[in-house]
Amino acid sequence: MDLKRIIIYTILFAVTILFATQGFTEFQSGSLLLPFLVVLGYFTIFFIVAQIIKDNSIVDMGWGLGFVFGAWATLFTTSNPTILSYVVVAFITLWGTRLSYRLIKRNWGKPEDFRYAQWRKEWGDKVVIIAFFRVFMIQGIINFVVGSASFYVIKFNEFDFTKNTQYVVLAGLLIALTGLFFEVVGDEQLRRHIKAGTRKLMDKGLWGITRHPNYFGEILIWVGLYLTGATLINSSVSIWFYLILIISPLLMSTVLIKVSTPLLEKHMSKYDGWEAYTKKTPIIFPWGKTE
Repeated sequence: MDLKRIIIYTILFAVTILFATQGFTEFQSGSLLLPFLVVLGYFTIFFIVAQIIKDNSIVDMGWGLGFVFGAWATLFTTSNPTILSYVVVAFITLWGTRLSYRLIKRNWGKPEDFRYAQWRKEWGDKVVIIAFFRVFMIQGIINFVVGSASFYVIKFNEFDFTKNTQYVVLAGLLIALTGLFFEVVGDEQLRRHIKAGTRKLMDKGLWGITRHPNYFGEILIWVGLYLTGATLINSSVSIWFYLILIISPLLMSTVLIKVSTPLLEKHMSKYDGWEAYTKKTPIIFPWGKTE
């Protein structure tokens, strides 16, 4: 393993433990250690199934439900959940279940995704052990880190309709709902476009104001859920730790912008009219740059 990868993994693991233990201060029931272990256990089950069917790409199908399991594990270990706790759990359950269902429906019965198939060839006889750490455990860790800000909201929020923070919370929920709208509507518009069999570039509806409405929607979701944590400032979570939790939406945004988008853009560039489309339609943010 190269030095760069070792450094990245070390930092990611340190951040994970930081979030799971509330800044290395809580290693008992008041932490997120149990939800963290639940998420890792969930991805371990997917790893076992993947080895049986020889398809590591099924990890993508389980991505959304990883947040659902983490959210419910957090709720079950919360002594005094508020209405906001239940709202956040319900939202994550709706979003995560829909995402996993869509991916399962789309990919069920198909061969292993080309990316994972290529890695299988590159890793040779070490594919099982490497896939466990570099595919399933890494995704499990990232899944937990991204969801951790929401998990802290579920566990520690002190939401009260009489406090001024309610307006920040409501704004955050509105942003998250807007993100869900972009994901659901964008996916449905693309599904109908593909079903029509036109084999042309999709540039209508939400796809006419952003080249990746589902990615834009997901960024809004995690930013919105982070903002609902405004009530954490008055709880047992310090303002400094809450500010550190911004890594949650930033990590998801970075992965989508720097990793997922370039891969998908390369795939989409094979369609006729791609250059004209990129000149008039922003990459992710409707108000952003086109190139």
